[in-house]
Amino acid sequence: MDKKQLRKSMIQKRLALDEESYQHYCLQIQKQLEELKAFQEAQSIALYMSYRHEVDTRALMAKYFGKKEIFVPKCVGDDLVFYKIESFDDVAKGYFGVDEPITNITRNINDIDFVVVPLLMFDDQRNRVGYGRGFYDRALKNYPHTTCGIAFSFQHIKDTEPHSLDVPLDMIITDEKIY
Repeated sequence: MDKKQLRKSMIQKRLALDEESYQHYCLQIQKQLEELKAFQEAQSIALYMSYRHEVDTRALMAKYFGKKEIFVPKCVGDDLVFYKIESFDDVAKGYFGVDEPITNITRNINDIDFVVVPLLMFDDQRNRVGYGRGFYDRALKNYPHTTCGIAFSFQHIKDTEPHSLDVPLDMIITDEKIY
């Protein structure tokens, strides 16, 4: 199966999760994330706007609005630009129907303390497969702080077959363990 077919298959698996399991797994992942020293010490964090049964990030945002600076990405050309949001009033439907920031306050990703990265699949070496456009790989190329993918355990595969432009993450948290 090629990566395009694998992506499609993984999205279908994610969408097939029943709501009770989805909420349970997301809570397990959130708890592990919040226990990380790097997360606790971070003053600023970047989170993606969860979409189509990706691991939920909205509960985390809601909990930390006013406690940490929250930044969310927006696709601008071939780049991700990170915008500060202070509530869900600061986002609206955008690219691919994903909620995007509508504020004007941006920050270079290298100046954000902790980045949570979405993924479709990952391997034991913490390589990730995203949606195939390379946005996060370009953004994280020289990122100096902690990167953390969050995923469901069934998104783990033996080999993502990374190429030279792929950027491995520092860690990946699932409902079962931390890689």
